[in-house]
Amino acid sequence: MFKNLYYSVRDQAALLVIIALFFLAMSVASPYFLRISNLVNIVQYVSVYGITAIGMTMVILTGGINLSVGGTLALSTWVCSFSILRGVPWPIAILFALIVGGLVGTANGIAVARVGIPPLIGTLALEQITRGLQLVFSKGRPLHGFPESFLSFGAGRVAGIPMPVIWTLLLFLLFAFILSRTCFGRNIYAVGGNPVATKIAGIKNSRVIILVYVLAGMLSSFAGIILIARMDSSPSAIALGLDMQAITACVIGGASVTCGGKGTIFGTFLGIVMMGLIQNSLDLLNVSAYYQQFVQGLVILAAVTVDALRNSPNFSLKRLFTSRKGTVVARN
Repeated sequence: MFKNLYYSVRDQAALLVIIALFFLAMSVASPYFLRISNLVNIVQYVSVYGITAIGMTMVILTGGINLSVGGTLALSTWVCSFSILRGVPWPIAILFALIVGGLVGTANGIAVARVGIPPLIGTLALEQITRGLQLVFSKGRPLHGFPESFLSFGAGRVAGIPMPVIWTLLLFLLFAFILSRTCFGRNIYAVGGNPVATKIAGIKNSRVIILVYVLAGMLSSFAGIILIARMDSSPSAIALGLDMQAITACVIGGASVTCGGKGTIFGTFLGIVMMGLIQNSLDLLNVSAYYQQFVQGLVILAAVTVDALRNSPNFSLKRLFTSRKGTVVARN
């Protein structure tokens, strides 16, 4: 276990250095940055993205992508909210939401692994379907007024630590163990890295892929439950852009959207931390919300570009500026 952690830290050395420099710069720029309350708020803010990114990491490891996480979260949280407000005990309502997430994940997995629909298209279709169903059921109206016992699930504290932080850290540790120390985790890497070899070895690729999408759907639902319990509301436009945030965190952390089998849960955690630092820093520096969206777009573009370049077998910095004959390429 510790050996795997050592290799994960070593592989993420550059990102760790960037995060350290970010801490140093912001500690000078803002006196509020290093306060414990602010650092806890960073993790609490990214908890929804972080939990969703765990499932996204596993999907990306299999060579897929999941654009339906936002719709899955929206539909499952509406089911949970509606059930609670109709008198269903909130633990049972949470179970209903997780079942919805699992069913959407199953549909994604079957579409990708059995029917052969490209993940980008199949999951995008499910995103539209789930978003549409949520809007039909909710009629665009938010649901609110949940019991205090349910609100403690997302807004409570244990030893002064907010519940979203606790849930996020526990799930990251759990799935880091699953991916690094279990047969199922090794199969995920194998299916994404070399699906032909795994099929020859007797691994049922489709079964692994379907289960990964099911887990991703359930994690999205769980993240949504934490979110509505923290807000005491389930708005109709919940979790817009969640898929891009989760994908960006995975790519920043070293997962590859261009080929499967590359990435770690530890890297995704660092990616989420980096995104939280950027957002928190922009808030502390009073940067306009319009510019914040621009900066977030640049981060997404940079992350995907770096991923494409580092996975290109023919890429080198020299080739960007020289022709095959070694002459400088004129660029207009």
